[in-house]
Amino acid sequence: MRRRYVAILAALLSAATAAAADFKPYANGRFGYAADIPSDFKTTLMPENGDGLGLQSPDGKAKLSIWGNYVTEGGFSQESDLRKKFTTDAGWQFTYEKRGASWASYSGTKGDRIIYMRQIALCDGAMGNFTLEYPARQQKRYGPVIDTMVKTLKAPKHCE
Repeated sequence: MRRRYVAILAALLSAATAAAADFKPYANGRFGYAADIPSDFKTTLMPENGDGLGLQSPDGKAKLSIWGNYVTEGGFSQESDLRKKFTTDAGWQFTYEKRGASWASYSGTKGDRIIYMRQIALCDGAMGNFTLEYPARQQKRYGPVIDTMVKTLKAPKHCE
């Protein structure tokens, strides 16, 4: 009985360690934001201007973009609305929206795909963003990825 308990505990600890190792830190030098990103995603785009990254899952079915941009539409809230409008204009239908003074989260669908958008205010008139687009049937896989990224997407300390 004791061996079985030890084996179960070891398996649980191993799974927890593996889950923790599924992310790697990413820090953007241009805008200063940081987030943990899935370690198995491959970089597909590194813009010359250094604003972020484009990545995709190993199977190519999920696409992650993380970037910073300067606010051009008045303030954070207006810029957030504009970015949501661009996505709506591309055919996405939003079913979830939650906002604070310095952050916004949206989720929606288009056909059999889900998109999740997260935005945070940075300092110096900028904002940090990520979007994760993935097949709806993989919600259980990507829900925890979104949770981790939401918790770890942070502005630089001097912006807080």
